[in-house]
Amino acid sequence: MEFIHKIVNLINLSEGNYILCLEKKNVIFNAGQFFSLGVPNTLINREYSACSGEKDKTIDFLIREVSEGILSKKLRELKIGDEVKLLGPYGNFYLRDFDLNKNYIFIATGTGISPFMSLIKTHPKLKYQLYHGIKFKNDVIKNLSETNYYKFVSRENVNLPNYFNGRITDNLDKIIKYNKDSFVFLCGNSLMVTEIYDTLIECGFRPENIFTEIFF
Repeated sequence: MEFIHKIVNLINLSEGNYILCLEKKNVIFNAGQFFSLGVPNTLINREYSACSGEKDKTIDFLIREVSEGILSKKLRELKIGDEVKLLGPYGNFYLRDFDLNKNYIFIATGTGISPFMSLIKTHPKLKYQLYHGIKFKNDVIKNLSETNYYKFVSRENVNLPNYFNGRITDNLDKIIKYNKDSFVFLCGNSLMVTEIYDTLIECGFRPENIFTEIFF
């Protein structure tokens, strides 16, 4: 179903990333699902996972502005009060019932962290570790628990706690040491998801406990 929502806020995180906050109206979604966004009276739509919690007052999207992209640049140029076309929600990248006695491992690259932001906000009592592959330190997402949030920076060296230099796929030893009964969620580019999925299986993680979402 298609809805028209007004922009409540637009938060610039870095040169590349921003959060688009829309009025929620009566939209109901499960943390981990995605929507199709567009500008009214145009035929251009793109899919973005919600990064807000299920009960938040706004519905938010973490978006990376792509230099050759049309919609990501257009959305960033909009102002508070402008309208955005919203279709959805879609997808099954979520658990209907979270077992709070289990451990959860969230692995993302880039804006693939969005569904995990939503899951953490929706289920604040989860026991989890969040691993995030980013290009630059400025791509880090603030206001997340520093205790559980591990950053892997591929294009510059960072010497800070919970930061690692290099791609997330080059640092799998930081991830696979955890309880192999953990539920694992992978979200990001297809190469990362495939490589880490195969490695986790080889290391004894159960395939029924691994959930994947690919960002193209």
